[in-house]
Amino acid sequence: PARFPDGLANRSGLVGKNLMFHPWGFVQGIFEDRLESHLGPMGTCMLSQEFYETDPNRDFVRGYTLQITRGQSAAATAVNHTLRGNIPWGADHHAGFEKYAGGSVNMNICCEDLPEECNTVTLDPNLTDSDGIPAPKITYRLSENSERMMQHGVNKATEALQAAGAFQIDAHGHTRGTGWHLLGTARMGNDPEKSVVNSWGRSHDVKNLFIIDGSIFVTAGAVNPTTTIQALALYIAETMKKNLANLFD
Repeated sequence: PARFPDGLANRSGLVGKNLMFHPWGFVQGIFEDRLESHLGPMGTCMLSQEFYETDPNRDFVRGYTLQITRGQSAAATAVNHTLRGNIPWGADHHAGFEKYAGGSVNMNICCEDLPEECNTVTLDPNLTDSDGIPAPKITYRLSENSERMMQHGVNKATEALQAAGAFQIDAHGHTRGTGWHLLGTARMGNDPEKSVVNSWGRSHDVKNLFIIDGSIFVTAGAVNPTTTIQALALYIAETMKKNLANLFD
């Protein structure tokens, strides 16, 4: 505590701050053609990054990826469209199901989250586990920039599905329970006052402490982070190897 009154490697005060996710929403189009879109794994089969980079003509910075995936499973189609009233009960139930089954396509919007110090992971002052260790407490809100970005993505996905001939389009925007990727809470940088680790993952404050995961990201990007984390791990490991003689200087 005497050496690190603000916590280990936290001279900058940024450990646990700048938490980022991937704001995520989707638009579903339903087509008369039998696409067999309920089959196969749920994953991105096509994508567009037309709106990935900052465009000064838009009312937000950075951008998003449009991800095209297969449609709903047969079970999800039956449940969701029955609850929405699209598939009736009774004599017309099978015909109603056939209208929707295997004909949907999803366009997902994966937004680039940006660092904001108000989005944090801290220690909960009240909640602990059975050993008395504090639970993590997450504080996060979507920025106005992300809200505008998502709406732009919803509009573009809707346009694409309309042009493709969908007879019904359901836009969902930001979707609860998504976002998934936790990033940014030990950001990388050259200035010890504005970052937690240096350009190869070593703590500015603790020379034998390296961080090699998504927490060192300075922005979330608008794609899944796995391959970037892998690339960083290889780069940092190679840099450590090259600097073994004076690694902790």
